[in-house]
Amino acid sequence: MDFKAAATVALEKRARAFEERKRVLEDKVFTDEEKRSRISAIDADIDALAKEADGHVRAAESEVETRAINERMAKLAGGSGEQRGSARDEAAELRALARGEVKEVDFDLRTAQSVGGTGAASNTKQTTFVAQVLEAMRERSAFFSYARLLTTSGGETMEWPVKNALNPATAPVQLESGSFGPVTENTAYSKANTAWSKTNIGAYKYGVITEATQEIVDDSELPILSILAEDAGEALADAIVADLLVGAGTTKPWGWITRATAQNNYANFAGALTFDNLLDLQFGLKAPYRRNGVYMFNDSANPILRKLKGTDGQYVWNPSVQAGMPDTLWGKPVLTDPNILTVGAGAKVAAFGDPSKYLIRQVKSLKVTRSDEYGFDRDVIAFKVNWRGSGDLFDTNSVKCLTVTA
Repeated sequence: MDFKAAATVALEKRARAFEERKRVLEDKVFTDEEKRSRISAIDADIDALAKEADGHVRAAESEVETRAINERMAKLAGGSGEQRGSARDEAAELRALARGEVKEVDFDLRTAQSVGGTGAASNTKQTTFVAQVLEAMRERSAFFSYARLLTTSGGETMEWPVKNALNPATAPVQLESGSFGPVTENTAYSKANTAWSKTNIGAYKYGVITEATQEIVDDSELPILSILAEDAGEALADAIVADLLVGAGTTKPWGWITRATAQNNYANFAGALTFDNLLDLQFGLKAPYRRNGVYMFNDSANPILRKLKGTDGQYVWNPSVQAGMPDTLWGKPVLTDPNILTVGAGAKVAAFGDPSKYLIRQVKSLKVTRSDEYGFDRDVIAFKVNWRGSGDLFDTNSVKCLTVTA
């Protein structure tokens, strides 16, 4: 089966469903109740088709991974001793861990191969255990793919410079004194009022325990590598990504949304998500930040965003027709995450900014440890996976948000 082609077909159907949704909204014959009923059904189809496309992409990636592992095993079986020593078979190491031949395995994040976003279904790179864990984290929240990722060999506290003095509302640049212009002979240069501070980025430990029955472990035909990686990656992502977005610092990472400065305040969630407000939010940033900018909302914002129209009466939401690519507003990616708040005084309900100005720091070793005693009475073997890292924004002018007052 051509999974990539199937994903494309599903996305094309999704795009047609969006067009049908527009027609229903603009129809003058239907009553309001009929419109609500039809829109609800169409939205369900749109969401189902998105999940179908994602499923095909995942299947394509699994197919590529299986082929790569088989090729590696064939080389190991027929190659020289030097070849066997130079290639690390993570699947074999995990099976050895599962069988109790070893108690602990460390994977070096610095050498992990990444498969990119979900749109990389046609890549021929092998997907290692570490990359698959990180890919599960990316799929859980797209923000992880857009931020800057730094891997270090140790977990010592890092001092990272933060650019925080330039005001995007003041053009073109603030100066210490006078105005910017040509420098005459024997005259001192004007000084840009660019202030730098620093943030300390440590390494918080996140961990999860995933279980496997003895029957699963004994059945060598089952893809235990994929089972463990996906389960661990999704569980870790739920905790890690939440803190990378809305963490309050001190005992957690500083979140991207937490650090965002307010563009404007509005009475409520729906009132903030209007055509004019979102456009003001985007252009509240200077052009260099807008270039790589993305929107971030709670999942519940989708029904509101899909109804937005411009002054020409055209919908500004553009559904994606390419596997792995997000929907867009004014050409800018729309990311959603359940951790974004929608109610409460001061809640930051929408953000626009350049995620590459946010640094995710991770420590090299992703550790997997086995325990036979954890579920001894149930013939269950436990695998503990832990990740160390943190994050912070190093350019405070790169993201703005809309907040609500109640």
